[in-house]
Amino acid sequence: LFAVGDDDGGLRIFDTRQKKATVRWQESEDYISDLAFREDTGAICATSGEGTLAVYDVRKAGTKGLIAMSDFQEDELLSCCIMKGGKRVVCGSQSGVLAVFFWGDFGDQKDRIKGHPLSVDTMVKLDEETLLTGSSDGKVRVVGVYHHERNNSVVGIAADHGDYPLERLALSPCGGLFASVSHIQPAVKLWSMEVVEQILAGEVPGDAQDAAADAAADVDSDDSDEPPPPKRPKKTKKGKGVQRKNETQRLATGFFNKL
Repeated sequence: LFAVGDDDGGLRIFDTRQKKATVRWQESEDYISDLAFREDTGAICATSGEGTLAVYDVRKAGTKGLIAMSDFQEDELLSCCIMKGGKRVVCGSQSGVLAVFFWGDFGDQKDRIKGHPLSVDTMVKLDEETLLTGSSDGKVRVVGVYHHERNNSVVGIAADHGDYPLERLALSPCGGLFASVSHIQPAVKLWSMEVVEQILAGEVPGDAQDAAADAAADVDSDDSDEPPPPKRPKKTKKGKGVQRKNETQRLATGFFNKL
């Protein structure tokens, strides 16, 4: 089984043994930006460009399948990961803030992690309290989520793919490498996890941690006279004058193997 979100807010689950979708939902009004699956409950989280986080039961179709939907967050939600053993859902946003939702209470975000100067377009979980995030500035950052030492913070910069936004991050099966995908050539780059381990251990060269700290300070400061950095252009819905580039849909590949 695999899940697909579309540009119109629809979400479908397919069985490779059948030609048509086995389950369909249509609760969002704007594009589905990312998906995350919680295997122990059979729930799938979907972020949307309209600024909502929706949670569905993969065993139920239609409105019966909607477990919960957040209020509009006044910010596009672009990526998501389930953390802390299923207790937290972290969502990357257009503004660069990571919105943290508590499982079972999805009405509004309960915490915020600052430190990204531009939008957080992709993320991948390293463990239950550590994320890698990919941003519009082309940098891959190490982020602690209720970390036992780092709490909620951007810990350091693990890689710099280039000046173009990052579209996807992925871990190798062995856990020794991670990959980043961007529009700049080469589009796919592989990186060693050693630098991530050094950042978490406090052994990384100072410039990477200083750069992350400076970025966090810039984001949190209200005293600067400098204009804010340009944001990634927002996508507009079809039929409103500007045709949006088709959003590359995130597939929940491999999440449903055990269903």
